[in-house]
Amino acid sequence: MNKKTGASAPEPDLSLLMEGIRADADAKIEEIEAQAAASASAKLRKAAEKATAIEAEAAQTARARELAVKAIFEARLKTETRKLELESEERFMRRVLDQAVAEYAKAEDSPEYGDRLFAWACEAAIGISSPEAEIRASEAEAGYLNAEFLARVEHRVFELSGRSIRLSISKELPLDRQGLLLESENGRLRYDNSASARLARAEAAMRGLIRAAIEPARSNSLGRGAKQP
Repeated sequence: MNKKTGASAPEPDLSLLMEGIRADADAKIEEIEAQAAASASAKLRKAAEKATAIEAEAAQTARARELAVKAIFEARLKTETRKLELESEERFMRRVLDQAVAEYAKAEDSPEYGDRLFAWACEAAIGISSPEAEIRASEAEAGYLNAEFLARVEHRVFELSGRSIRLSISKELPLDRQGLLLESENGRLRYDNSASARLARAEAAMRGLIRAAIEPARSNSLGRGAKQP
């Protein structure tokens, strides 16, 4: 059995207790601060990644818009360039045709024009593919049409094609244009060898020649434009 004594129990050391509390608190604070720093770093990293993604998307969108605008501009430029080329080609073609018409008209006064008309008549007589045909000419050229002229044409056609054709002078009104027109007696076949018809038939070939003539100049122009900054 313990006996009570008059001596009191010693007081606890509060300083040691406080140091322990402070140590626990400091450790907790450090842990909280570390967690907060890690959380903040992760948030900052995600924010940076999001900002980078937004920036990349914006740059991609801007680039796409730039390319789209450039494509539209290039398409319009190509269209306008082609339009100008066609207009230039058409003006050049009109000048060539007008010059050809003028040359045809001027040739009417030359001593060799009868030979040209003879060649046109032979070409038409072969082209009409008929055993007979009536021939018409303009009023200015009707003087070339006589029995001797027609006989020469018939003979030449036979030499060139081996076919016989009988030609006669049409009783219709003279042509309103330079050149010749051959029609079968039943009117079902015709060969227009007037100056305007000849030019119309030759137009496609003439356009090809014109394009070939202006292509080097067009290529040089495009080359100079490509070298500009």
